[in-house]
Amino acid sequence: MAPRKNNGLITSISDIEVNDTATVRLTVPVRPDQEEILTRIVRTIAQNRDKTHRKQRITKATVIRAYIDALSSMPVDLSNIPDEKEMLGRLLRILGI
Repeated sequence: MAPRKNNGLITSISDIEVNDTATVRLTVPVRPDQEEILTRIVRTIAQNRDKTHRKQRITKATVIRAYIDALSSMPVDLSNIPDEKEMLGRLLRILGI
């Protein structure tokens, strides 16, 4: 199902789709260093794949979605997390970092 567009604009958030899966547009503020990391990851992926592996354009959003999917499959204790630092610590412990 293709997104409904009005003069080139998407008319509903639920109309945005990625690989035939409905998505929701989300704006997330990140630090400059985090944005630079995403930029480097995307650039490295683009530079290190040949023509047979260019089926999908890899963007910062692609990387973020893949990270969310990977992290959501990990058994993180989500109880009593007081702040982002603690959340990061728990994720790093699960990853063995």
